[in-house]
Amino acid sequence: MDIRVEVMGEQSGDALRSLREWLVSDDSLRGRVHLVTVAPAEGTLGSGLDALTVALGNGGAVTVFATAAVTWLRHRTGRMDIKVIRSDGATVEVSSDVDRPQTPEEVQQAVERLLELLGPATEEETEV
Repeated sequence: MDIRVEVMGEQSGDALRSLREWLVSDDSLRGRVHLVTVAPAEGTLGSGLDALTVALGNGGAVTVFATAAVTWLRHRTGRMDIKVIRSDGATVEVSSDVDRPQTPEEVQQAVERLLELLGPATEEETEV
């Protein structure tokens, strides 16, 4: 399963680079996380970062991704949101706000929401 990860907040391009580095530091995700660039806006140079794509197979990579993404988010300063989008369009958003740190229970709930979205494939997805 491939997913798309978008980051909303200040300096989202830098945040995407940071999230990518955080994710690929785990052996389970190395080689599975890629930056997605967009064409530059008219009159500007270079390209912008739009999102990450993450190739998640069956097994532990899903849990590693969900835990790592929420942990990374908790270490950010200011308001930051991560939007995870499955190939079928289903999404889940996880937010962090430095003015109101998350409780351990809220962190666990965020990981569980991601795991629910990325959980086992449906019967339609597994049919050949």
